Amino acid sequence: MKEYKYILFDADNTLFDFDKCEREAFGEAVASGGLPNTDEVYSAYHVINEGIWKLLEKGGIDRETLKTERYRLLFEKFGVEGDGYLKVAKNYEVYLGTKTYEIDSVYEMLGRLSEKYSIYVITNGLTSVQESRFKRSRIRERVKDVFISEDVGYAKPDKRYFDSVLEKIGATSDDCIVVGDSLSSDIDGAINSGIDCIWYNRKNEDAAGRTPTYTIFDIAETENIL
Repeated sequence: MKEYKYILFDADNTLFDFDKCEREAFGEAVASGGLPNTDEVYSAYHVINEGIWKLLEKGGIDRETLKTERYRLLFEKFGVEGDGYLKVAKNYEVYLGTKTYEIDSVYEMLGRLSEKYSIYVITNGLTSVQESRFKRSRIRERVKDVFISEDVGYAKPDKRYFDSVLEKIGATSDDCIVVGDSLSSDIDGAINSGIDCIWYNRKNEDAAGRTPTYTIFDIAETENIL
């Protein structure tokens, strides 16, 4: 096995329990607009949001449009007219920025790994949200820096994103390993950039033809590899 020096961790649903953070923030946000906070509405939002983020990864939409378009489509689906979705979209970012629920055992794991490796976070999350969350989270003290795609100028899986991160930390593809849950951003990005990767397969999914260097089903298994 390679002797890695740097670990590049994804943030959402790898370090943070994003599902829990998102559900709570969504409920608070829609309460400020014209939609009920029901499982039906949230399920519809989840499908729309996932599609919008996939579109961003492919370069089919810009980040500013993403912030409001997902809510515009949601309001449209439920027949709510007007621009109330703009208020909900803004409030969602604010509320999500206060949610710092962690995946179990992550903080302790990062503490042990940081004794041997330089740890960084790579995320496609919105700058306003991620800066607010990391400012509030104890995870920040375990990592050297956080690279937010909105600031970098490119988003995962774009090879230019990874190239930029490697340049900034003074690393090469051979001495880094990426850890993340998303096949389409973390794993595809790592593979395309020639970086080894650990796929956190938290939903027991099929890799769809991809070949991650390692696959784990519990984030704590990262230590078994490293």
